[in-house]
Amino acid sequence: MSKIHYFQRYSTVENAVTNNTLQLFARIYNYSTAQASKLLTEITGEPIEIGVEINQQGRAERSVPDGAIVQRSFKILIESKVDSPVNADQLTRHASAFGNETTKILLLLTRERIGHEETAIISKKIAARSAGVIFKSVSYEEICKAIGGLFKEYEFEMQALVDDYIEYCNDAGLSDQSKYLMRVVPCGNSIDLNKKYGMYFQPSDRGCTKHSYVGIYAGKRVQCLFAIDSVFDIHLSGNRLKKTLVQGRQTNEYDQKIAAMVREAKRECGYEVGTGHRFYCANEMHHTNFVKKTFGGIMGARLFNLKNLVGPFKDAKEAAVKLDGKQWE
Repeated sequence: MSKIHYFQRYSTVENAVTNNTLQLFARIYNYSTAQASKLLTEITGEPIEIGVEINQQGRAERSVPDGAIVQRSFKILIESKVDSPVNADQLTRHASAFGNETTKILLLLTRERIGHEETAIISKKIAARSAGVIFKSVSYEEICKAIGGLFKEYEFEMQALVDDYIEYCNDAGLSDQSKYLMRVVPCGNSIDLNKKYGMYFQPSDRGCTKHSYVGIYAGKRVQCLFAIDSVFDIHLSGNRLKKTLVQGRQTNEYDQKIAAMVREAKRECGYEVGTGHRFYCANEMHHTNFVKKTFGGIMGARLFNLKNLVGPFKDAKEAAVKLDGKQWE
């Protein structure tokens, strides 16, 4: 069954991108003001406190009132860019919209964060016209990174929201993380076949964002991973294999393995995967031990940015070595 998305995919115009990003912020705010504060603080680099602060007997200048309820004042204005160039004059005009807020932040969202020199020039222009306004340049990839660790595994709906925004940014070309993305897939009864043949299969209509690595998961841990070489939708009838390339390299070298895996999946697991299924194929499988430390298994596939987890790596083998022994929630 095709996946239902939180964020519409049908347009990458700036209004749609802005709407999706604001919807993300709004959903997180409605769920938890503390998490919304944490997110905005990380994105802007400034302390953002959302919600009231309630204190008892706080000393004022000439008295000690019994209690105080304080709402700290801040305002964040956002300008989103996709394909159009950054306009310093436009940003300077935006800055004049601030009032008497304690914290004033003008946030520019772009595919790539603008350079230090351009940031300094824009900041200087804004400061000359609107004192106290902080200008920040942030990429969509930085937003994806900031939301990646906000929620626990058991916060299913919020985790799904985060995953879908990351997928949206990747699919819309706002943040190309696909070269680092590992899709962790629960394999269950097929785990031995996945390891044996260096492949993973799923229904062809099960949508997912583009990724470069597959993590084979069972028993509360990612047991091995591989770099995707080819992805095919297949139809096996007797000894005749028809396949359609979905991603990667067009090749026939996996044909025998696919046919053998289809037959073994039926014999060993009772799975009928000879038609309507997509096969992710690899040159080599690499063993690792990436352990889920929290209670219970995963409800479905999970996306991880390997670069964020292990730092720079040159290939799947090195990523597997660096990932070995790490834990996740």
